[in-house]
Amino acid sequence: MTGYTFGGTIEWDMAEIFQGAYCSEASGNTCSAVRYLSGLPVGGEADGLRALRAAINTTASPTTVVGFSQGATISTHWIRENAGDDDAPSPDELSFVLAANPLRKYGGIRSRLGIDQPTPGSEYNVLDIAIQYDGAADFPDNPLNILAVANAIAGFQYVHIFGYQDIDLDSSEKLVWTEGNTTYVLLRRENLPLLEPLRMLGLDELADRLNGPLKEIIDSAYDRDYPGLVDPADHDEVLQDALSGTTGKHALGGPRASRFSLVADQQVDGVSGVGRHSAPDATVDTGSAVDGESDSTPVTSDGDEAAEDTDVADTDDTGTDDAAADDTDDAATDDTEDTDDTAADDADIDDTDTDDAGTDTGNTSASSSDADSSSGDSQT
Repeated sequence: MTGYTFGGTIEWDMAEIFQGAYCSEASGNTCSAVRYLSGLPVGGEADGLRALRAAINTTASPTTVVGFSQGATISTHWIRENAGDDDAPSPDELSFVLAANPLRKYGGIRSRLGIDQPTPGSEYNVLDIAIQYDGAADFPDNPLNILAVANAIAGFQYVHIFGYQDIDLDSSEKLVWTEGNTTYVLLRRENLPLLEPLRMLGLDELADRLNGPLKEIIDSAYDRDYPGLVDPADHDEVLQDALSGTTGKHALGGPRASRFSLVADQQVDGVSGVGRHSAPDATVDTGSAVDGESDSTPVTSDGDEAAEDTDVADTDDTGTDDAAADDTDDAATDDTEDTDDTAADDADIDDTDTDDAGTDTGNTSASSSDADSSSGDSQT
């Protein structure tokens, strides 16, 4: 999967997110991508939502939709639209993993600034993961702390876009808490994004000296008194339960964990995907959700803002959308680069290749379809 940034192209493989925990070959999961229009401030998310619907409807269960950045936003729209609906998949058939979520209840920039409502609780199991100082998903509680806001803006570039590939979900220091069927994870980060330019210039010693004093000021803008924090000794079990869609002990490699729909809304480029366990591959067409037509090419969707569901024909994943950018456009603290990092966990995503099917919010892909999608691609 190749991703694209607002300002250019960046090789960004969704299979690498969290060191390949979801869609890499080693994960054992089967993922596919869904393409949608990314980069459009209004129609992109509506197109992505249609693509996600199609991918979920045509993907064998159980399916886990993994949404990154804008992909997480699109996944949120699907949950709002379908939670409690008798015709929607049951919680045993569908769950969600949201990464770098701009609508995250705790720190999502769009929800924090009142631009949109946070991802709601529902009957569906949701694992919502953010890295500390990600400007899209960990925006300061106190926007009057100028240093914290500046650090969050830097976090769009250095954390939101580039931080989710190499971080280890298992070994990283983190905070974990659960509300209803949603499990939140905050992966801790020692170095401030604000000082990354100094490190890039080779001034590590200066950055190290400044990091401590500035970190104390910046951290004062956050309320980390999260409800029901899980004891670190129980982190692995809680994360396994969230991934498997169960409430009891469940191995990470259980049935739910083995089928992933990756919906990635890359800050780098939007890619989303939906993965499945072992159902036969099937392609999903964005148009099929709208016209009922089926296309042999996988659908990838990369949408910027969740606008009303305006009809959008099968669209090329040429547009790149930044999920956080949407958030920051309205909030004045958007991705420094209006980039949408989305990668299909299990699908190669090339922004130029727009025929990847998958479901993922931000980028969605149907688990039953193999799709390569770059920014604006979704995998299911």
